[in-house]
Amino acid sequence: MRNVEVEVRGLTMQFGGVRALDQVNFALARRELRCLIGPNGAGKSTFFKCLAGLLEPTSGEIMIRGENTTGWLPHRIARLGVGIKTQVPSVMNGLTVRENIWLAAKRNSTVAEANRMASSIAARVLIDDVLNEQVETLAHGKRQLVELAIVLAGRPWLVLLDEPAAGLTAIEVDRMIDVIRDINTDAALIIVEHDMHFVRRIAKQVTVFHQGRVLIDEDVDQVMSNPDVRDVYLGKQL
Repeated sequence: MRNVEVEVRGLTMQFGGVRALDQVNFALARRELRCLIGPNGAGKSTFFKCLAGLLEPTSGEIMIRGENTTGWLPHRIARLGVGIKTQVPSVMNGLTVRENIWLAAKRNSTVAEANRMASSIAARVLIDDVLNEQVETLAHGKRQLVELAIVLAGRPWLVLLDEPAAGLTAIEVDRMIDVIRDINTDAALIIVEHDMHFVRRIAKQVTVFHQGRVLIDEDVDQVMSNPDVRDVYLGKQL
């Protein structure tokens, strides 16, 4: 693979007697969008957490732009230009949307730059209409986009997203897809997702996890028509 920017070698994660990840290899190219799918307990979320620094693997290596980040904490990984959005809310209630984005932007920018970024990023993720509203008053879908805006304020070249479509309405999913496609014009993304319809709409390459291993890593059409993948999902419509 050309321009490999994330490479994982032999990643293994043991929880007592349970091996959640078993010798996983993975590579991501520059500006690639990769979806990680698999049934509950397949290992995809554990893999994501190891990449994000939320778990330290038992063995194996994670290389991000040539740095061995295995066991690094999330804030240290973020300094490499990696934006991380987990399912745990990262917004600050009591502040406006603008203030939330501004605080994230101010970490690496001047006050004037942070002011400009708050407005431009809000427009980019389609929430400029609620810039001055308190975050806690927003519906779930808008809050998800605010969290994504906070991630983008760090100017990441790689974005890790954990189930961005969870709990969204059909209209909100359409909006999230537009935002993700826009992000992918200048950043790579790794997305953990359960919603197969969402995956079909955004993914080119899909990695399927099963029992802690990579079952298949192919383009989305091949994955969705693969009989082994269908068996793993117990006949679920893909």
